[in-house]
Amino acid sequence: MNTTPPGIPSVSFRSSIWLISTLLIATGCAQTPDIRSSRDGTSGVTAGGNPAYLSCVKADIRQDARTFIQEEDGKTLLFVGSTDPTTASGLVELSNTQGPGRYAVYQRHAWQDKGRLINAARACART
Repeated sequence: MNTTPPGIPSVSFRSSIWLISTLLIATGCAQTPDIRSSRDGTSGVTAGGNPAYLSCVKADIRQDARTFIQEEDGKTLLFVGSTDPTTASGLVELSNTQGPGRYAVYQRHAWQDKGRLINAARACART
């Protein structure tokens, strides 16, 4: 009969703890912080052209926020805070490839300023 002395965990118990810990760490690391995977955003169609729309959105962003415009795969991207989608606080994607200007806007932690970027993107799309 094989018994384990009191107070010393069995090998299978230690293996289980190790496996569970590894899975939890791997699951946490697998999350993508890309702002485009955020649930805080919306999309629609713009009434005006790209330059006018982006100028309108930029005018409604806080004056101390840094903005960057990039062209990528037929889209115009307006980043807020950083050009890295994993650290940017906001992103507006504008595309003319499918007829009228289609936009998508994403804002990280939108609750902090009540979705100001999202609201600006919606309002500018109507003008």
